[in-house]
Amino acid sequence: MEKRKYLVVIDPSHDRHLALERMLEIIRQQKKWEIEFHLIMGFESGDKTDDGTPMEIVRSNDWFNALLRPLDEAGVKYTSEFFWTRDWRQSITDAAARYGCDAIMLSESSAEHKRGFTDSKWNLVRHATCDVVIVDEGTTAPIKCILAAVNTQATDPAHVATAEKILERGLFLSEYFEAELHVVNAYKDSEDFPDRALIGRMSGLPRENIHRDMGKPEDVIARVAEKVSADMVILGISPRRGLSATFSSHTSEKVMEKINIDVVALS
Repeated sequence: MEKRKYLVVIDPSHDRHLALERMLEIIRQQKKWEIEFHLIMGFESGDKTDDGTPMEIVRSNDWFNALLRPLDEAGVKYTSEFFWTRDWRQSITDAAARYGCDAIMLSESSAEHKRGFTDSKWNLVRHATCDVVIVDEGTTAPIKCILAAVNTQATDPAHVATAEKILERGLFLSEYFEAELHVVNAYKDSEDFPDRALIGRMSGLPRENIHRDMGKPEDVIARVAEKVSADMVILGISPRRGLSATFSSHTSEKVMEKINIDVVALS
């Protein structure tokens, strides 16, 4: 069975650690998989976009022991490190590469929904070379339904490759969690109508699991996610820079503002 490696990001300034909670839920749901975790604890001292981050953090040994106790009790195989950095994104991506991680797990709370992602988080999502799982409190274990969001109308190689990657990851995660997989494809008008047969050939899914709705992508994805009771949404994130990256990130951020479940971002 394939081994999976996760990098779990923990911010000591927070009282609740959703990514760590999800890590434990993954272990309990999928005991048959060989899983390793690397915990990285710390935050960026120079990120002023997050006004809620205090300038000084004091955590005792008892706090760290209590944080790690559930992992030890569950017999989890993990390593850990601590950091204080002025380049949060680079520190995270370096750690993910150093440990050969398949996914980076970040926490998001309802308060962060209102405030939006910090620049550092968006830079991480756009430039990570592995999946980034943004863990939200709306998802509870076990994960039973996954929604993959694609754009199959765009036929350039980059968009085709992204759609294929999203569907491939959706099929893997649905097997991983023994969950049902649905696909959603938004379109703006009748001249932009997605080909259901094409999506079916790409995904191997039955017609009833393929959803084509007209409207803005963020509205369509949120509506279908609620309709199918999705526990997780898979999105493609553009790694582009400049103005094009701003528009791409704006759409992705709007999606995450409208849903309160886990998001898997693929770049």
